[in-house]
Amino acid sequence: MGDRYPSAKPEFMLLAFRPAQMEFRNREGDAGFSFVLPRRSRTPGTSAFVRAKDEESKIESCLRSILPVFDEIHVIDNGSRDATAEIVRHVRGSSPEGAKIRVHSYPFAVGRFGPEHAGTPADSLHSLVYFTNWALSRCTRRHVCKWDADMVLAGERRGALAGLVAELDRGWPAAWSLAGQTVYRALDWTFREPRGEVNREVRIFPLSYDVRFHWREHWEELIRPRWLRTHRFAPACFHELKFLDEEEFDHWSTTEFPSPRKRREWASFERLRGGRPHGSDRRLPTTFLDDQIGEPDASPRDAGQPPGTPPRRRGLSRGMPRFVGIGATRAGTSWVAAHLATHSDIRMGRKEIHFFDRKLRAPGATGSARDRYNQLRYLARFVRAPGGGRVRGEITPAYAILEPDVIRRVAEWMPDAKLIFMMRDPVERAWSQARNGFPRWRGKPLEEVGRDELTAYLDSDPVRRRSDYARCLRAWLANYPRDQFFFGFLDEIQGRPEALLRDLLGFLEVDLAVPDPASLARPVNASAPVPMPDWVRDHFERTYAFDADEVSELVGRPVPWAK
Repeated sequence: MGDRYPSAKPEFMLLAFRPAQMEFRNREGDAGFSFVLPRRSRTPGTSAFVRAKDEESKIESCLRSILPVFDEIHVIDNGSRDATAEIVRHVRGSSPEGAKIRVHSYPFAVGRFGPEHAGTPADSLHSLVYFTNWALSRCTRRHVCKWDADMVLAGERRGALAGLVAELDRGWPAAWSLAGQTVYRALDWTFREPRGEVNREVRIFPLSYDVRFHWREHWEELIRPRWLRTHRFAPACFHELKFLDEEEFDHWSTTEFPSPRKRREWASFERLRGGRPHGSDRRLPTTFLDDQIGEPDASPRDAGQPPGTPPRRRGLSRGMPRFVGIGATRAGTSWVAAHLATHSDIRMGRKEIHFFDRKLRAPGATGSARDRYNQLRYLARFVRAPGGGRVRGEITPAYAILEPDVIRRVAEWMPDAKLIFMMRDPVERAWSQARNGFPRWRGKPLEEVGRDELTAYLDSDPVRRRSDYARCLRAWLANYPRDQFFFGFLDEIQGRPEALLRDLLGFLEVDLAVPDPASLARPVNASAPVPMPDWVRDHFERTYAFDADEVSELVGRPVPWAK
């Protein structure tokens, strides 16, 4: 383990001399991650420590549920690749109690439960034992609670647990075991509670090197001296969350689980994922998590706002993108994205993340836990986005044809966002989509596409709606004022690219530096140059009779294709 008393080795001398602290060193020799545990802490109160890795879907509910209970909460981020750290920072800054939260980084890969753990020396930085004791050493109060990132304190038990924690400093030191019920969330956001899946574990204990974690074959184990009495806190006080759309057992290096508990959970997980609930499973409402942690208070700044007014930017909204490119497909959006992505003031990931049209799950009520979870999933797309610019943004042209209820949700999340809408002649746009789409998505060149298949494609709702700019704009203008839109045309990219880009950069309020003329003139993601047959143009003239004057009125200037 690498723990060392500054005393002689014989046992009788350890009993005679009790040092004030125990030192832990790792075999890799990294002094920055050596640590000590005290013989006892004299600071009153109770610390909680939460080990977290890629827990963006659960960490907010976990932390909010325990914030009122413990005196300090230490979150140990073990190299999360999602938005876990950003969510923790949000929770920390969103309420006065958030000041209890301390965030620490443990950047080393840790051996997973099972064979990986068994093959990792206990004094290695990559050992679960060393990692957990290091997390324990971050705590400073007289007692400690080991809380997991997938655990949510039951709302009806919060007062009782807080009462227990408040009494811990009185009387003889003791340990307490807590019980939790496993709860599974299905794809439709309903929750199920299988009968009998209640697990109990010692989770609260004095902060002392006498009570620490040791190596066992498959996992770490809490050891404690015989004199330390252990009490049971009953009944079950927390819910252990398992989401059926996530890989809940990837922290194990085997599916041959050595414990009956894990075998039972694995069987329930596979059964429910396969759509085979038992009649004994208790069905919980979709508001289950909200019921445990309660809804955050509304900001006083929103008091007195007219009904239907989008909430002001606060909390998660402050991290939302400052601009969104919403369309139109095959109208120069790739050129715009390419030049914005290289700008020093702008931070954006790959073009077309398709969050709101493909990845947005059941939205849930505004401000609910489900709604916040979806916001955090969206923000996670920008955590690892390249560039260090202060202005975040994304461009997904398919957003032009979002349904009205989704557009309203975008406006609730990002009421101040600037919207970029590029256009071109609707007929040329649809033909470019066909030239690009058939080779790319259907695997054959446009010249080999039959007349009936091509006609069906051009008349399909997704293609027609993308060229119906007036319909798209009416839906978006119902939720955003016109001064938050930038309207541009492919004709301007081809005729005055530098002026167009400068106008766009000024609209986004960033530095007006533009690339050299050669870069601006270079096409981006151009489709194959296939001439439009006369019969296709005749078909367009009959079926694509969109009103150019209406589009001109909506954008505030004549469109290039108006006759």
